[in-house]
Parts: sequence; C-alpha cells; structure tokens
Amino acid sequence: MVQRFTVIQGGLSGAPAAIPATIPGPAADAAWRVDLQGPGGVDDGAVLAWRALMTREGVSDPLRDPDYLLPLARHRAGGRRVALALAWSRDADGPETLRGVVPLALPHPVLGRSARTWRPAEAGATALVDGAAPASVEGALRGRLRGMRRPLRLVGGLDGVPARGPRGPVPAAAFVGVRPEGWTPPAQAEVAVAAEPAAVRDAVETLLALDARTAKAPIVADPSEASLVRVVSRLFARRRACRVEIFRRAGEVVAGALHLGSGPAAVLWRRAGA
Repeated sequence: MVQRFTVIQGGLSGAPAAIPATIPGPAADAAWRVDLQGPGGVDDGAVLAWRALMTREGVSDPLRDPDYLLPLARHRAGGRRVALALAWSRDADGPETLRGVVPLALPHPVLGRSARTWRPAEAGATALVDGAAPASVEGALRGRLRGMRRPLRLVGGLDGVPARGPRGPVPAAAFVGVRPEGWTPPAQAEVAVAAEPAAVRDAVETLLALDARTAKAPIVADPSEASLVRVVSRLFARRRACRVEIFRRAGEVVAGALHLGSGPAAVLWRRAGA
C-alpha cells in the first residue's frame, strides 16, 4: 500500500525555547539516526530543531523555513512522493542535535529504486545541512536508505546544499510572483498593511479576489495553489513573519502584495493587480 502523507496543521503551539548560539560539530564517533517523515509527520520538536539549524547556518530565507517547505511538499509536490529526511547525531552522553534536513523525492513504491533531493522550482535549494558535517549527513542518509525493507539509493548526493558562510543573493527566477524590476505601487493609492493573524487572513482573501479578476492565470483556478497560499500565509502570520499590503484608489482595491519573512530576509512571494 502506498503511504499517504498529510499536511502539517500548524507551527509550534507554545513559546519557542532559547536557541543556543553555537553547537559543536559532531565527534568522529557520534551516533547517527535518520528519520524519514511525510510532510505531516514532522512534529513540533523537529520544527524547532530545524529552525535552530537555520540559525546556526545563517540561513534566513523564508522559502527554506518549515512553515513554507512542509505545506509546499503537501500541496505542490507535482505528483511525487516527498519525504523529509531528518539526520540527528548524538555525542557520548549528550543530547541529540539535528544536523540535516533533506527533502527527498521518493520513487514509485514498486518500480523505482532511486531517491533524490527534492528541489521544486518554487523554493530553489531545499536541503539544509550542518556545514561541519555534510559528508556525515550524506553517509547516514545513504545508510538509512540502503537499510529500508526495499533498499533505495541516493542519486545526485545532497543537491543544493550551500557552503557555510554568508548567504548570497537568491536569483529572482527562484521565486514565484517576484515584483518586476522598477515596479511601484499605483500612483495616489492608499495602502493598508496587515500583519496580525486575523488581518492577514482577510487581506489574503482580498488579494486572491483581486488576482481572480485581473490575472490571466488566477491563483484560485488551481485549488492546490490557493490552498498553499492560504496555509503558508496563516503559518507565517502566527509567528508575525508575514505581511500583506493592499492598495486602494478611491476606495477600490487596485493592487496587493504578500511578503514572507521579516527584516532584510523578507521576500515578496505573491502579488496581484493590473
């Protein structure tokens, strides 16, 4: 029977614990464990550890955040079976530390024998690996796949894993709905900015309605795309990491923009308007 995955329903339910500034790299004799989970099976503890790994690696791109990638894997997998490989290491008596998150495109359960890193066009690079242990993470993942009841091999390695260091600019082509160069809000338009969860929800519906009236390929015409926009914006809004701008002229909505993330790392994810 083909395993079916379900969409994760939310982010962390409680206040996040403090994230250590640094965590030592794994010792040579560290014990490794790799979990394979569907997008709906990644629990709150793993989500917190995922964000801690992002912090340690200096990755602030919201399109590599679990609140984006988990719904994306559920709604926009393109017919693929997607699983999340979570690589943990433990040194001696210390606690387990998450060293890698690798979204995998799994083969057909009967016909296929190869898995590869899942890299949807919407997100660009998706694998996130501790810069001090990429070879160990890859080795542990390969061993986990070989040890399955129906062994799999990893093709292409950990595609898209960035080197440790400052994050370079993300190409505009990696985003969907990026504001064109030189785009400015409509002249003489009033702007309302929604950042609170309830306000974001209503503003997203306003943006979708405007997009339905003005776009050649409306978001709401694709149910999976519309669900993705609603779920992702809701999850980011819960962490106050989303804002929606609605532009009105003479009381009529003429444009809208949906941003994910906060501060310099925020990206314009969706927009609507003539």
